[in-house]
Amino acid sequence: MNLAEFAIKQRTFISFFCVLCIVAGTLSYFKLGKLEDPSFTVKSAVIVTLYPGASALEVEEQVTDKLETKLQEMGSLWKLRSLSRPGSSMIFVDLQEATNSKQLPQQWDLLRRKVADSKLTLPASAQISIVQDEFSEVYGMLFAISGDGVEPSQLRLYAKELQRRLKTVEGIKKIELHGVRNQVVNIDLPDERLAEYGLSSAQVLNQLASQNMTYDAGSFKAGIERIRIDQGSEFTSLEDIRNLTIKGGIGELGSGLIRLGDIAQISMGYQSPALSESRFNGLDAIALAVSPVNGINVVSLGDSLNAIIADYQQLLPVGVEINTIAFQPEEVDKSINNFVTNLLESVAIVVMILWLFMGFKSALIVGSSLLLTILLTLIYMKLAAIDLQRVSLGTFILALGMLVDNAIVVTDMIIAKLKKGTERLNACRETIKETATPLLGATIIAIMGASPVLFSQTDSAEFAVSVFWVMCSSLLLSWLVAMTVTPLMCWLWIKPKQVNTDANADAKPSLYNRAVSFTVSNPLKSLTLLIPLLAITAFVVPKIPVNFMPSSDRAMVFLDYWLPNGAQIEHTSKDMKKIEQWLLTQPEVKNISTFVGASAPRFSVTVEPEPFDSSYGQILINTQNYDSIANLVERGDKWLKTEFPHAEPRFRPLKLATKDKYSIEARFIGPDPEVLHQLSQQAQQVLATNPHTKYIRDDWRQQSKVLVPVMNQEQARRAGINRTDAALAIKRATDGVTLSQLHQGDELIPIKLRSADADIDSLETLPVRSLLGLHSVPLGQVVDGFELTTEESMIWRRNRLPAITVQADVHGDTASEVRQQVATAIEAIALPPGYQFEWGGEYYDEHRSVVDTFMQLPKAVLIMVIILVALFNGFKQPIIIMTTVPLAATGASWFLLLMDKPFGFMALIGAIALSGMIIKNGIVLIDQIELERANGRALEEAITQATLNRTMAISMGALTTALGMIPLLSDRLFDQMAATIIGGLAAATILSLFVMPALYRLFYRSDSTAHAKELNNETA
Repeated sequence: MNLAEFAIKQRTFISFFCVLCIVAGTLSYFKLGKLEDPSFTVKSAVIVTLYPGASALEVEEQVTDKLETKLQEMGSLWKLRSLSRPGSSMIFVDLQEATNSKQLPQQWDLLRRKVADSKLTLPASAQISIVQDEFSEVYGMLFAISGDGVEPSQLRLYAKELQRRLKTVEGIKKIELHGVRNQVVNIDLPDERLAEYGLSSAQVLNQLASQNMTYDAGSFKAGIERIRIDQGSEFTSLEDIRNLTIKGGIGELGSGLIRLGDIAQISMGYQSPALSESRFNGLDAIALAVSPVNGINVVSLGDSLNAIIADYQQLLPVGVEINTIAFQPEEVDKSINNFVTNLLESVAIVVMILWLFMGFKSALIVGSSLLLTILLTLIYMKLAAIDLQRVSLGTFILALGMLVDNAIVVTDMIIAKLKKGTERLNACRETIKETATPLLGATIIAIMGASPVLFSQTDSAEFAVSVFWVMCSSLLLSWLVAMTVTPLMCWLWIKPKQVNTDANADAKPSLYNRAVSFTVSNPLKSLTLLIPLLAITAFVVPKIPVNFMPSSDRAMVFLDYWLPNGAQIEHTSKDMKKIEQWLLTQPEVKNISTFVGASAPRFSVTVEPEPFDSSYGQILINTQNYDSIANLVERGDKWLKTEFPHAEPRFRPLKLATKDKYSIEARFIGPDPEVLHQLSQQAQQVLATNPHTKYIRDDWRQQSKVLVPVMNQEQARRAGINRTDAALAIKRATDGVTLSQLHQGDELIPIKLRSADADIDSLETLPVRSLLGLHSVPLGQVVDGFELTTEESMIWRRNRLPAITVQADVHGDTASEVRQQVATAIEAIALPPGYQFEWGGEYYDEHRSVVDTFMQLPKAVLIMVIILVALFNGFKQPIIIMTTVPLAATGASWFLLLMDKPFGFMALIGAIALSGMIIKNGIVLIDQIELERANGRALEEAITQATLNRTMAISMGALTTALGMIPLLSDRLFDQMAATIIGGLAAATILSLFVMPALYRLFYRSDSTAHAKELNNETA
């Protein structure tokens, strides 16, 4: 009993099961996780090590290099990137892309052990290493709580309360606050007061620290109870600090008791310089970055968050507002609604085409099969935890035409058998018997067209991996539906109508019939006509622009802003305020969010945050719509160049699937920073000559100034002063020396000791007090002078070698084209011995992804060939079918040019998937030829009849696939793929209906000759 016979005899059960699947599929749609873009694992972590007081070179040699040496022992390590700056080291650890998400916790544990093992080799003051394995955490929702004239400390309290309320929502994983202005207690203690009361610096430091410690005072027995003694000694207010009694003098003479508030000015302030700042529409703000758990329906989550925010907003004072910076649920809802609309449009197009060419009943049968297949696929996606997002929904549309192929073939063959007078049950049974195996093989081959995405290990492939899983599940389910439900519907709804074959025989052959007959009779002449077509295509292909991955179509753009290295954060903030005022007057701008000293939280997986830098700021600009970005950027570039000639401002879009920071990156690697800077300048000069480049710079940027006091050791010894005393005096005069902490609620506020009225102009007269002694001397008496020099403040390394990266963006052309234009000149730059060059940026991701995809392609081709040989038990048929695959290039190249679409990674995936579709059509045609020959027809007659019989099924499948993808031509991610498949499938289908018959005739002409001899012998 085959599947059709089973379905017809068990039709009650099959009907009941279909109803269950419809209900389950509908429920699955509403319960599936919903995201804007597919998530992929960012296999990166960062290690931050503090080494206060060290130069960037000292940090590189004494911290970064030692840690990197140990980290290179990790077997799963792919590459190391590090940034050494004065006082801190940052090492970015990237694991091999083959590392899956389940292995990451184990690898991060190993990373921590490696860092812990390295601590003994580090300097004593560089023991604090922070491993951030959540560096890739994506905060899909950003909110800003702001207020005009509201104290930063009060804003923090509002933000903390909102954080607490939002964290109660089920599905929230993590909430972080950004841009918090930290409070600090400043103790301004003049040195003359210390001398007046006979106090040493050490006495003040030690007594402040010891008084603020929490001690366990024990407990007393009282009856059956034990009562704990609470002898709290920590500071909880400024009065506690002012009332601290300090013992003055030294040794036995130290009997004087002094109240700290009587000799020092104690006040509450904010950290200066601030580590970072944030604003919303020009007002001071605190940003809340909200991260949802994986696989959740963020649209429903967004509704819950909005309700809580609306309730809390009513409790806030007038002038304090909660605004949205980035809201993933809104983008997801918009994205999914657009794709669902596109999907419904595609389904409507497919059904209309079937109705026009196959009639209402056939269209109803195939359309019902399509609907059931989609619902079954949704059930699979729910079970396999595949979210609804841009790629999975786009794949539905991509696979839509192929999902009806099997149902079309089955329906068309059943109708053909009924017209010949075959009984209904027998027609269904025979159809499934003849088509089940070939269609299964063809379906698996179509699936293999998307398999390189599964085999590939790159981030781009992981981004698009749901293409394979959705296509695999939907196509296999479409085959199962076509083998069971489709024949059942044909058996129920199609009544046999016997056609007068004699009348058809007398009809005049159509033009298409005559063309097929000519092709079969004159195969060589027909194939010769392909030569000029292929030649023209070869001429056209180089003219197609290349764009690896498009930018996101979200109505958002970044503005990055750099002042020269070492700039004050106050000056950076001042410039950013001026830019904010200009942006808020532009008609394209909806709202802006500013981050000074750091970048915005990682709200998209493709955005890698910038390190903390006082000379850096970023503005996140939400525009009225996506199309308005180009005008804003063009006008903004001109304004920024005029207003801030000394700075490096840069507009940049939100990327899709790639994390490259600049479109073009040229990287020089070698030991000497001076040589690297020279190579960088040469490359920047080359890039500057190209009219399509902008924002040219390198990642080491400028050297920064450093002031070096030249200690006179002899004078210092005579004065009883050492380097530590001098450093402590200068620290008090600049940032202040942190002594202890003030406990205020859940906040620990640093207590800093400062020198009053100290600045760079009074350095020589700055009092330097011995840590233990009571005397002080001016700094000018123990130094020979002050040297103002420059130093490298950013040293980037890759795999333990210093590497400087020249960076540029492009305009008016694609990054691939511009890189090719400058490649020869940049690669011609003479490299000294021991130096090397490599390309980064978009080319790096493009080259790696394309090469990896092509490396995986032989696996897919091998599986395809194995299936073809197994289906036909021969080699000629597979060769004929595979020969037709390159024909798709003729239509794909012309259609890409016609639609003005570049060729990129998604187009490459489309071209590979297209090969599976073409092979599937070839199997249907060749299988019918073999069937006709098995039924006793002569070779030419078998080829002709099979081609005419299968033209409807093949052309309908191709037509529905091509036309069903029209809605995707407007999607930024899938437009390349859609254009490639539409053009390639149309050309390959038309050409293969003539090329395959011609090739079959040529490959089997010996069989035709033998058959002719047999006929002659019988006649004789």
